[in-house]
Amino acid sequence: LETEKVFSWLGDISGLHFLDLGAGVGQWAFRLVENGAKSVTAVEYSSDLVELGRREAVQRKIKNVKFEISPAEDYQPLEKADIIFISGLFVYMNDQQAERLMTNLSKACHEKTKVLLRDGTALEKRFEINNRMSEHLKTEYSASYRTKEEYIQLFMNYGFQILRDENMFNEGCPLNKYPETRLRLYLFDQGDTCQE
Repeated sequence: LETEKVFSWLGDISGLHFLDLGAGVGQWAFRLVENGAKSVTAVEYSSDLVELGRREAVQRKIKNVKFEISPAEDYQPLEKADIIFISGLFVYMNDQQAERLMTNLSKACHEKTKVLLRDGTALEKRFEINNRMSEHLKTEYSASYRTKEEYIQLFMNYGFQILRDENMFNEGCPLNKYPETRLRLYLFDQGDTCQE
């Protein structure tokens, strides 16, 4: 369901260069090249996840996904991207990290760059989890679920405008796991923010 929705929003991506921030092992990066992307720069701070992704790329004989080890908020892009894909990243960032990421984001933009954000979103007010035990992760974790308005304002503060936003799944779908949050898609573009 997610893959279908994401690619329906992206449309024809043939020949486009993507920057995938918080790429993990590259599951979205691989989907992007399999659907026509020219190349993907996959940025992930965990060297273990990057190593898994690089091995998977070799197994799949995919040569146009390049993994970079870096925290997403500190990544300094060397080239412009046509589309910046950010998935499940902001929920694990505090406000200072989020601001740092936004400051660097413009360096990866040209005048037609779009940003597709896929992230957990609080329904009514910001929802914080502090050192809660996760049965799924088998460890404690913390997360900050910002509201839709907070995400839109954050991007607006850096010159981006919202083109479209929508919950990933319809209400009543069992994939909406928590009453306080929804997984949501946002599509942004920018005006004069990005550097030529």
